[in-house]
Amino acid sequence: MNFFKLILVFLITTKLFAIADNPDYLIIDKDTVRIQSDPLKDYFKNHPIPENIRTSLSNANWRGYFAYFKLVGDKLVVENIYTEEYKTDEKGNVSFFQVSIYEDIFGKESNFQCDFYSGLLICVFGDVVDYGRLGYSSLYEKYNLIEIKNGLNVKSKELTTEEFKKFRKNYFRYFKDTEEYKTRFNQFKEMGFGPQYNNSIFLIINPGIGRENKALKKKENEFKIEKQIDALMFSISNDFMKTIEIPIN
Repeated sequence: MNFFKLILVFLITTKLFAIADNPDYLIIDKDTVRIQSDPLKDYFKNHPIPENIRTSLSNANWRGYFAYFKLVGDKLVVENIYTEEYKTDEKGNVSFFQVSIYEDIFGKESNFQCDFYSGLLICVFGDVVDYGRLGYSSLYEKYNLIEIKNGLNVKSKELTTEEFKKFRKNYFRYFKDTEEYKTRFNQFKEMGFGPQYNNSIFLIINPGIGRENKALKKKENEFKIEKQIDALMFSISNDFMKTIEIPIN
């Protein structure tokens, strides 16, 4: 694995295996709710955060920022965005605090419009009923799915935990037949995710076996890799859900 691929693996696994990612938020009337979605992810690919703005990067916040959104009429806008800073007192105690970086990124005009975003805002309510370590895999008591198209609220739908689990499973079944799935799958595979086949190690652990069927072991290993990558992609499937109605292939 070359150095470039090693860096990619680090960046991806920092997200995938982070401890319960600190989410972005959606302000709805007087409530502020967690969203298991990343509306600014693609925006920052094309408009990187300036290098002079130090953003936090930890297991609990792989994005390096916390964004707050709200709906103004039907328009999705950024209400504010923060980075996490820290200070140490004379006794060595560390305290964390949030600092707004809104003007540094979006300028002085308030309510930056997200007309670049089309996707599904997955709003979660209540307590965690099933904790998950990977990405946004934790399950909550209630859900409100809000479909956004070009920054506009198209429709919404409320779901229970069981209804959301069924929705996620069916959406992933659709997603597996898309070109995007194949591309992402191959990217993970090329970066070395999954168990690695090594015949010499197999023979050391299993002495006396004699000649090993290398072709069969390689095929079995490839099957395991495919299963593990598939499970990994399902655990972060919130990233791939774009609409309330599941498309028909």
